Amino acid sequence: MPEAPHKRLRERWIAWVLAQHRLVLALALLLTVVSAYLSSQLRVDSDLRSLLPEDHAVLTSLDRIETSFGALGSVNVVLKEGAPEQRRALADAIAERTRQSPLVRDVEYRLRSDFFAEHALYYLSDTEMEALDEHFQAWTHYELCRAEPDVCLDEPDPEAPRALRSFIRSKQDAALSRTTFKDYFERDDISALVLLIHPTKSSSDLDFAEAVSNQIRGDVAAVLAEPGAPWAGANITYSVVGPYPIKAEERETIRRDMLRSGAFGVLGVVVILYLLFRSGRAVLTLLVPLVCGVTWSMALTQLVLGRLNAITSLISTVVVGMGIDAGIHFLVRVREEQSRGSDREAITRAFANLIGPLLIASATTLGAFAVMSSSVFPAFQEFGLIAGFGVLLCLLAMLTVYPAILCLVGVKRVGDAQTRRPGRGAVTRVLLARPGVVLGLVAALTVGAAVVAPGAEFENSTRELQSARTRALYKPEVFLISKIFGKDIHAGVLVVSTLEQARAVLTQARAVQAERLADGTGTVVAELLAAPDLLPDPAIDAAKRKEAIAAMTGDVPERTWKRLEERAAGRGEDGDEALTPEDARRLQNMLKAEPVTVERLPPAIRDKVYSRDGRFAVYAYPNFDAADISMGLKFMEETARYTEGVEGLQADDALFVGETTVYALMYELMQSEAPTVLAMALGLIAVIVVAQIRSLPRTLLTLAPLLLGLLWLVGLMAAAGVRFTLFNIPILPAILGIGVDNGVYLTDRIRHMRDEVGGLAHALGETGAAIGAATATTAMGFAAFIIADSGGLRGIGVLAVCGIGIAAVTAILVLPSVAALAARLRRRP
Repeated sequence: MPEAPHKRLRERWIAWVLAQHRLVLALALLLTVVSAYLSSQLRVDSDLRSLLPEDHAVLTSLDRIETSFGALGSVNVVLKEGAPEQRRALADAIAERTRQSPLVRDVEYRLRSDFFAEHALYYLSDTEMEALDEHFQAWTHYELCRAEPDVCLDEPDPEAPRALRSFIRSKQDAALSRTTFKDYFERDDISALVLLIHPTKSSSDLDFAEAVSNQIRGDVAAVLAEPGAPWAGANITYSVVGPYPIKAEERETIRRDMLRSGAFGVLGVVVILYLLFRSGRAVLTLLVPLVCGVTWSMALTQLVLGRLNAITSLISTVVVGMGIDAGIHFLVRVREEQSRGSDREAITRAFANLIGPLLIASATTLGAFAVMSSSVFPAFQEFGLIAGFGVLLCLLAMLTVYPAILCLVGVKRVGDAQTRRPGRGAVTRVLLARPGVVLGLVAALTVGAAVVAPGAEFENSTRELQSARTRALYKPEVFLISKIFGKDIHAGVLVVSTLEQARAVLTQARAVQAERLADGTGTVVAELLAAPDLLPDPAIDAAKRKEAIAAMTGDVPERTWKRLEERAAGRGEDGDEALTPEDARRLQNMLKAEPVTVERLPPAIRDKVYSRDGRFAVYAYPNFDAADISMGLKFMEETARYTEGVEGLQADDALFVGETTVYALMYELMQSEAPTVLAMALGLIAVIVVAQIRSLPRTLLTLAPLLLGLLWLVGLMAAAGVRFTLFNIPILPAILGIGVDNGVYLTDRIRHMRDEVGGLAHALGETGAAIGAATATTAMGFAAFIIADSGGLRGIGVLAVCGIGIAAVTAILVLPSVAALAARLRRRP
């Protein structure tokens, strides 16, 4: 009795669809045209930041940094080969040209290291200042005695000039050590020079990233080709690398993948359908509702999300593969029912017999996607939403448009020999003949999978998510830049409000580093940099130091100053005991320099550590490749201690953020969300199945192949060396939702065929063929990922195809074998 209302509802539904099939098709056409327009507005955001929650503290910190200090990252131009003078001349010309672009904020390729040499007196301790005073007085006395021996009462020290020169040079070298380079960004032992070109917008704006990368490439090529330039004929080569070109390249890769992989997926589905039904009419009638459902789902995605991300960029092929499943099962049932009446009667009976398992299978898949869409991790959330839209709307199309079009064009009748051609149920009959052997084999494979499964690994390098072309173009240059700078330039950045906070963070950070080095843990930070590192010790009173310099030079005779100026100008006597012109010039500048403040630092350095809105940046440079996720986690752990106890820093603000932090955060979110999402998806699937089947034993039997398949999948990945990645782990809940459908359809057929093994074999053969085709089309949707250039998308395809295929195999091996054993037990007296 409880089923009567449902029966009446489905009967009225299919009767209305068949009676109004032309109206249904007209409405579907109109909706599809509108949806096609909305779908065309979808954009692809391939930046990995789009896989993070928009309100997360790391993204908030990144926004704050980019608001105060400009966009993080740069377009890096690497000039190689040629003579050093030619590379420098070329770098000057490139910098001059690129600075004129409205897309460029600044060009960083050399440092005014002489600033620190000229202001060295303000960095000296009081003791060192006293020593300088002694050397300076001894030198002025020596100069006075050389110029006017008659007025010299004390014997001059002949070592005075050399001692002063040594002292000046040692203190200048100490001051110069505050910067990494003496001038250009280059190393004496490397035939290369680097320019860091800072654009005006963030690299997360992919249109901008592409535009600025292309413009800089054009500017460099134009400058390099200038005739008669100092670098002409020097065979200088160049590369344009960095976050902006890499992100632009990856987006272009994904665009190519969408076209190529999409065409491959659709063509593969068409071929599978034709091989299954051997009818062009069958293929065409199935494609019509499929196109409707996919287009509707993409339009809804545009309305709800307005974008696709790196993981969902090829999801339309996935929707194609999943959305056709209901149609395949429906058409198989219609063909089975054709011998009992007209096409309309066959459609009605097939609809009535299939609607139950069809809704259960769709509900389990939708349940898995619903759980995914509830996650705070966009990698799960957006995939779940879009795939859920696709399954739901394709199901709606298969329950409306498909019966309507079958009613309009009819179903091609096939002979009994074709519907029951030899071999269709051969595999099932073989399995049913030896069910004990089959289950023994399943048990052996399960034990083997359990043994090797712990060896499955996670891919820690995000470079493996890029295309092979991107790695080949950029990876060597990235490591060359790191070699030139002596560190990975992708620093973690902390923004604080005051200079005192920056100083406190540096003090705490260096104490933590010392502690880690002492206990053997080691540090993952190569270098720390902030404004306090570039300023004199706060214990030095700048005003008193200026007075001390004035007092030290107050009694110097005018003749001595004149001789110093002559020496600085390159005139005057030469000799080992005299100051060189360079020493004389720097001594003059040192004695005339004003006190050092943040505002007086060279602009290229000042703008890095001090923003126009009065904030200060602290940089922590990693001593590892920023693309290494496992090291990024250690970086986050270590730098989190740098801010402990610093007054005025809130927990959400006290974060060092940067490229390596984004990758590590994604891993942390995925690690925390994946077990929860998997468990919730499995739990919801179980609830849906038991609610529909209303039998705990049959529910457990339906779910058993799914769990076995998941274990086999992990074991296969460990044995084959296939790794989990940030991209493919979010697919696991989808595999659960898709994989359980096989058990649902098989359990339903087994429940209705309890008689003889021969009849069971035939029924399961028909259903097995539909399951095989549905699995093949779904797998084909994901297989389109495998031919993608993007390493991340390929990883999705490999995991999904293996998972979906294994789920089908376990269902076909386990469920018929258990049914056959149960049938034998029932026949025993």
